[in-house]
Amino acid sequence: MSYGTLVFIVIIGLIIIVWQASKLKQYAKLEQMLNNRDAAPGSSSQTDQPIGTSAETALPSAAAKATQGVAMAISPEDDEDPLGMEGVDPEGNIEEAKRVQLVMARCRYAEFYLEQLDDDYERDQFQRIVNSCKNTARNISDPFFRASALQPLILLLDRAEWNQERDALLLEVDDELVSQQLSEKLSS
Repeated sequence: MSYGTLVFIVIIGLIIIVWQASKLKQYAKLEQMLNNRDAAPGSSSQTDQPIGTSAETALPSAAAKATQGVAMAISPEDDEDPLGMEGVDPEGNIEEAKRVQLVMARCRYAEFYLEQLDDDYERDQFQRIVNSCKNTARNISDPFFRASALQPLILLLDRAEWNQERDALLLEVDDELVSQQLSEKLSS
């Protein structure tokens, strides 16, 4: 190999390392944002803004726009439920769907720790994320949304081979459809 080839390989390696470090920073910011969201579940000032923006300059997120669209489409003057589902609170469902997405995002983030669970620090970080996901999922009142939030967590614990915690969470899944999907995914 020539000297130029070695220099090229080293430069490409350094670029990859810098790129991965920037991704790690992004995931750390995501985790911080997710922790802020859990710390203040009623506050929207931290969660609806892009990172690094103030409340005055932040544009509404896509989720906020969708919520506004649903709120405008269903006015209090409507006598009948447009979806034909009596007793269903659309605003509550949106909040619970957001919690499901939060658990899913955290589970995706926790996948980065799977290969390093032999390290004490990495295992503690993984356990902290798992506990946070459990708490978020258990605070969801709708059985379908709760089961939908537990599904990625159960699959994550299965990949980590934490069978006791996985089996304990499997018992908490109350929805038949999600339970069936989980049993199919776990058997394969």
